[in-house]
Amino acid sequence: MVYRCALIETERLILRPLSMDDAAALHSVFTYPEAMRFWHTPPHADLSQTQAMIARELAGDGCAWALVRPGELDAIGLLYYLGNAGPPGLGYILHPAHWGQGYMSEAARAVIDYGFATLGLDRVELWIDADNAASRRLAARLGFTCRGRFSQKYPHRPGPHETLVYGLHVSEWARALSAQTDRAPAPRFYRLEPVLPVPDVQAAAEYYRDRLGFSVDFLYGDPPTHASVSRGEWTTEGARIQFSRAPENATPGTGVVLYIFAGPDVDGLCEQYRARGVHIASEPATYPWGMREFHIRNCNGYVLRFGAPA
Repeated sequence: MVYRCALIETERLILRPLSMDDAAALHSVFTYPEAMRFWHTPPHADLSQTQAMIARELAGDGCAWALVRPGELDAIGLLYYLGNAGPPGLGYILHPAHWGQGYMSEAARAVIDYGFATLGLDRVELWIDADNAASRRLAARLGFTCRGRFSQKYPHRPGPHETLVYGLHVSEWARALSAQTDRAPAPRFYRLEPVLPVPDVQAAAEYYRDRLGFSVDFLYGDPPTHASVSRGEWTTEGARIQFSRAPENATPGTGVVLYIFAGPDVDGLCEQYRARGVHIASEPATYPWGMREFHIRNCNGYVLRFGAPA
């Protein structure tokens, strides 16, 4: 099947049919190691590689869009239908400078809707590296379900990796659109814990354990820079407090943070708050302790930290 590629406009973006004029701007995306970490080729060494890639897209049966922001000329990303035999495959890439702003979610929704409504597709498939947590979260936000997995080997990688196959049927997309129209999903908050800055994290945890009868849930770092203590009969009740190492010469009692365990989509929650004019103090990021977190600063200057398991 030969796909027809037309201009698509969303609230914040323009998706224009890919052309050779986009080569220079997209080259800056395809040379970025972070953007290419899970790609099927290594970062492009020179502009001719990006030009050759675009030429292959334009010569094939697929359909590709350059992702641009209104009023700008340079593309910041690429979305495309492969035009392959079998289930239609969708691919995408975005310059890391624009990550965390909801652009790819917005663009992918428009492209998927175009695929079902205009191209007449009955399903769409994504192949995602099992280690690509961000892309897996995006697939879930778009309504895709993991349909299976297989082992794959890219020539530039030393060994094979596991690829997850995500699929979305047109009937599932219609239900998802209906649900979005009827009611936006409400964020779920599980509990709130204060994070107290202290000069000695281990000493604070031991004080709460030995003097106040708390249990030490964890000590992070060596020496510890973060800790959590709790006291209660059940996991979901009682008191929980976190400690974080305070900067030197910090005034005692200042710098308290409120940590809210939320989920499952903290990136989506961040976008909801951004749209309402909330000051985002720290963009969503995945941390070594296994949490996906972002911070806001409220109207009185206090920091609230939202997190969900990564």
